[in-house]
Amino acid sequence: MPLPLLKHPGYTLEDWKTWAGRWELIDGVAHDMTPSPSLEHYRVSHGLERAIDAALDEARRKTGGGTCDLFHAPIDLYLDSGVFIPDLMIVCDPAKQTSRGIEGAPDLVAEILSPGTAQKDWTHKRWAYQAAGIPEYLIVDPDERVAALLRLEAGQYREVTHVAWGGVLGLLGGGITITLG
Repeated sequence: MPLPLLKHPGYTLEDWKTWAGRWELIDGVAHDMTPSPSLEHYRVSHGLERAIDAALDEARRKTGGGTCDLFHAPIDLYLDSGVFIPDLMIVCDPAKQTSRGIEGAPDLVAEILSPGTAQKDWTHKRWAYQAAGIPEYLIVDPDERVAALLRLEAGQYREVTHVAWGGVLGLLGGGITITLG
């Protein structure tokens, strides 16, 4: 199987389907997802996943149901601008869950910064997630031990919360809360 040349614009979903390894396709540009994240990245991801999962379970108990599901990497997210592999996603519309991954805007996407991905997470992914209409984008910086929650307002992301480790975050429009870190 052929591998794409990095930063070669114009790749399509059909091209992406033929590549070996883990790749994101953002606006026709291939982004290699190797090497794997650091151990600290995994620790932060796991902690965040546990906190969100517990908050979703608590919300389900309070409301007697709920359709929101939490997904963690690697799972493909298909948007009009390409294919992404976010660290975590919350999807409340079961119709977006398909055999190939998540198709359409999830309710929240979380990215955990790594030295090799921070620029892409703050720029290309932010723009793509905003254009796709993803209501909330959580960016977690394990080195600085902080997170920024961006919320879509009038078609633009606005930072609504900047929280240090130990602080409380309201996600899904305040429908669930977690303690960061």
